Amino acid sequence: MKTIGILGCGWLGMPLAKQLVTQGYTVKGTTTSEDKLLELAQYGIQPHLLQVNNWNVEIGNSFLNSIDILIITIPPIRNEENPTYKAIFEKLLYYIQQYPIKHIIYTSSVSVYAPSKEIITENSTRYSIESTAKQIRAVEELLLQNLTFTTCILRLGGLFGGEREPVRYICKKDVLDNPELPINMVHLDDIIQYINAILSSMNLISGIYNLVSPLYKNRFDYYNQRSKLYNLVLPEEGTNNWLLHKKVSGEAIQRLTGLEYRY
Repeated sequence: MKTIGILGCGWLGMPLAKQLVTQGYTVKGTTTSEDKLLELAQYGIQPHLLQVNNWNVEIGNSFLNSIDILIITIPPIRNEENPTYKAIFEKLLYYIQQYPIKHIIYTSSVSVYAPSKEIITENSTRYSIESTAKQIRAVEELLLQNLTFTTCILRLGGLFGGEREPVRYICKKDVLDNPELPINMVHLDDIIQYINAILSSMNLISGIYNLVSPLYKNRFDYYNQRSKLYNLVLPEEGTNNWLLHKKVSGEAIQRLTGLEYRY
């Protein structure tokens, strides 16, 4: 079995690592918290400390050694006065390139896309000018242009599942804005199933894939379904700003893997 490294054992990385261990993979995982090292070890994950301090990144050689596939789930820090995301990855690549890592899976975001009247696919090239989106795109380019490994970019929709339920936040508001606009969401379990399929494929899968569930007609439909699960009451519906229209297709990963979205 392959040895998998997971940079960032948080909302996604931790349950992903735990599942991969049960499937027989050797899994190495990083955390920025010394207190979490023991927790990783308890689940059979080889724990390693990742130190990130502004522009500086330190990671032990023992983490990168013998890894076949590296999964990077580190998100940018929002509202930074001086964005450090690209610089952090440049430093990470300095370390990564010293080892024979064959393949990288990077969890990106559909926030990189600009609003559009058309359905957005992986071939769309109209990108958002928001600061966070530009940082993510810069990291995507860094990885895709590197010739020492192949890269699979997974652009994730809005995240839900596990302890993350956006409907709880929405139900505390006075108004549900843009109820008829499309919503681009993806469940934790679906992300894990598609990463699993990529890891299990005979040939390493590279390129860019959107992960967005097709099971919700619009924002109201999604929040209405989720609110009923928790006996929550949605706020009244607000107006729609159609300039924000953005419908992202996640069909390509379905065709590639033969798997359907479950949520």
